[in-house]
Amino acid sequence: MTVQMIETRREQVAARHFARSAAYRLLSQAMMYPSEDVIAALREEDLPQAQAAAEILGETFSEPLAAFAKELQNPTPDDLQREHGHIFTHLLSLDCPPCETVYTAQEIFDETAQLSDIAGFFRAFGMELADRERPDHISVELEFMHLLTSKEALAHLHHGAEKARLCRVVQRKFVEEHLGRWGRQFAQQLAGRAPEDLFAATAALLDAF
Repeated sequence: MTVQMIETRREQVAARHFARSAAYRLLSQAMMYPSEDVIAALREEDLPQAQAAAEILGETFSEPLAAFAKELQNPTPDDLQREHGHIFTHLLSLDCPPCETVYTAQEIFDETAQLSDIAGFFRAFGMELADRERPDHISVELEFMHLLTSKEALAHLHHGAEKARLCRVVQRKFVEEHLGRWGRQFAQQLAGRAPEDLFAATAALLDAF
């Protein structure tokens, strides 16, 4: 295999991981509180990047992404904040909880251990939480996957196969032990609670991805 072919292969592999990273970033932002800054970032940065990645990720992603883009066009931040409050309430709603340990912890000791384990993943990759931000919130776990997939893409391009493999191993472990245990169940509960709007489109996109 020539050097040029090897470089092309690396670029193709990296492009797929950058596409996955863009999808995780969009979903993470979409699950944050819909402030003016968040909505602006979704419209101006995150959605265009995800749309550029859609061809790589295929129809399973591109079709619900198109529905998401349509729902993102018109509502104001005030509209979305009211709907966010209705769905999630100001306390941790048991109808549609956006935090992992509500789904997976059987008792208080389980919750403490799981939160500590999640925080350990974040520390290992230099991810710091904002004040009073829960490590097991869906947006935070998705942001961590955005970080890992971005690092994997960069590793393929610049840092070698071993570092890329490490990022992939950690992704698999985090999904198996955390995000994959509850993310789809959360998406389905969100779909059942949200009206036909941006939150329903986000639920469908998360479930598909």
